Amino acid sequence: VLCYNKREPKEDPMIDLRQGCCLELARELEDNSIDCTVTSPPYNKCGQGGGLFRKIEYDTFDDTVPEEEYQRQQVALLNTLYQKTTEGGSLFYNHKVRYYKGGAISPWAWLTQTDWHIREEIVWNRGSGPEISGYRFIQTDERIYWLCKGAKHPRLPRECANWTSVWKFGPDMKNDHPAPYPLILPTRCIQAVMPEKGVVLDPYNGSGTTGVAATLLGHDYIGFDLSRKYLNESRNRIETPTPRDIKKFTEASLTPAVTAEP
Repeated sequence: VLCYNKREPKEDPMIDLRQGCCLELARELEDNSIDCTVTSPPYNKCGQGGGLFRKIEYDTFDDTVPEEEYQRQQVALLNTLYQKTTEGGSLFYNHKVRYYKGGAISPWAWLTQTDWHIREEIVWNRGSGPEISGYRFIQTDERIYWLCKGAKHPRLPRECANWTSVWKFGPDMKNDHPAPYPLILPTRCIQAVMPEKGVVLDPYNGSGTTGVAATLLGHDYIGFDLSRKYLNESRNRIETPTPRDIKKFTEASLTPAVTAEP
């Protein structure tokens, strides 16, 4: 196993993948046991998509629920993760502003209802977007919300702070999962706040991108997903990163590679 961290790893990182409802599984975690969460929930797109663009369809999940219920679910999960996170720990939450039936829905609508301290809003400039009808300017941005537990928060290394609050990189177009983010995203988040070995969580494991970044950085990883198919595929990816993943990770990583001891 390759690990990329400033410390010499003593053993291979733990990989703990669990199938089931993310809220129920989160409740089973020990309090104050998670150092950092990086995640992107389904966006509740209400069946939008198709035609010229790939419609978001998950293996075992229907991304269409009443918006009020969706927001209640997100608040419940985020508050549960707050309890499970160490004091001063971080959660990076990737989402976007959605335009639907003449209105706009921002994640601020529910993030301000959680226990988390909203440390910063990062704009992810994807460089491309699906809107070509001319009814709106093409939406090329998403958001990454840096949430912290309590008043204490990590101090960013200078090289990480220099990334600024606008991150420009493209989406992962070569991932078979319907809604992946690129490997550089969790790599940046984790490197910015975790100089020492810890536990990283993604309650929406998906294709395992967060797990790849976490374990290559030498951290233990816990991932949840409803889909056994996604968990099996992501375990293979995390345990044996592809040459493409290694290349993408190396381009994003701040630290040189070291090899874990057998």
